[in-house]
This record gives sequence, structure tokens and C-alpha cells, in this order.
Amino acid sequence: MQPSAADALSDADLERLEERLLALRARLARLDALQGLCVAIAMGPDIEISNRWVDAVLGEEAQRPDDAELVELLERFRVSTASELANRSLELRAHRTRTGRDDYSGWCAAFLDGVDISETDWFAAADFDELDELLFPIEVLAGAVPERERAAYKPNQWRNLVRDAEDALADTVARLADYWKIVRNPPATIRREQPKVGRNDPCPCGSGRKFKQCHGRT
Repeated sequence: MQPSAADALSDADLERLEERLLALRARLARLDALQGLCVAIAMGPDIEISNRWVDAVLGEEAQRPDDAELVELLERFRVSTASELANRSLELRAHRTRTGRDDYSGWCAAFLDGVDISETDWFAAADFDELDELLFPIEVLAGAVPERERAAYKPNQWRNLVRDAEDALADTVARLADYWKIVRNPPATIRREQPKVGRNDPCPCGSGRKFKQCHGRT
């Protein structure tokens, strides 16, 4: 039976999940990174979710679990994250540093992992420039901006850019989610049942007068 949104993990479940990931030396052992990956998977263009995402979490060097507990916890985490994203109740998880600062670099790096493992190429499925602009703040926080591009910023400009990207991260995620909703379900084109009548064309009513002098006066 597949997990549903009602199977959201309790605090004890979350602690158990993180303990298992740490014990297995998983590539994404922290819950902030796991959430970033799951958010990208939930909003992206893939209709069917492959098991590749579990491999992305565990990594090549992790010891694979010999029971289904971890896989079940991971799947429940993914489903609940997707539900929170859909109903706009998602609270972004940050890694709390020793100085007490919220660090979103791991979250953003894992989000980009989710983009990379998508079966459907994000940039092929959307407008390249629009998507590139939307992803840029996440790339900034993930440290994924190419060095040559970063060198174009002065140190204080880059610090301001990072700060602004952190402050707007929740809005950035919401904008990306809305963008993919539109890409996946574009609004229907409104079609006219009758051809458009020009102002100087004969009025369709048959009066013999121009449309602008008849029914088009209003």
C-alpha cells in the first residue's frame, strides 16, 4: 500500500529516519537536504516517480538497508513533503550552524540534485531562460554558480545577493512550483465561435450599415 498525505511522519519518526540515514552514512543524511530533494521531485515535470531518488539519498557508498523500514520512512517523507508543497503549508528546513545561523546551502544543493535526476529534462520541458532565472537564487545558495560568473560580483555585492536569496527562498520555491503547474497544465486557449468583426465591416445583423454604426456602437 502506497503512503498517503495522512501518513505524515511524527517527530519520533523523523528522528528515527535521520538516525537511520546517519547510521548508513547516507549521502543526504540530514532532513533539510532530504526535503530539498523531495521538493524538486514533487514540483518537477516527471509524472511517475522512479526509485532513482532513493539511490540519490543513500549514495553509492552507503550501506543498503536489509529491511523495508528506511524505504518506507523515506517514501512517507516524500509524500508528505509533496502534500505540504501542494497545499502551501511547506516550511523549509534549514541546517542550524554552530553559530545559530540557518544555513540553506544543503537544502538548495539537494534541490538541484532533484533537478538532475529527473527523468524529464527540466530545461527541455520548459522555457530555458525563464527557468534559469527562477533557479538562480537556489544556485547561489547551493554554491553552484560558475566561478567565472561569480567573479563578476564584488564581495559586498555577492554577500547581498546571498542574503537576498536566503530571505526570498520560500517565495522562490513557491514561484517555481507555480511555474511548473502552468507548464504541466497550460490554460486552454479561448476560441471564438464566430470570426471577429472589424469596425468598418458590414454588421452581421444584416442592416447594411457598418458594424461601428450599428451593433458595434457600444
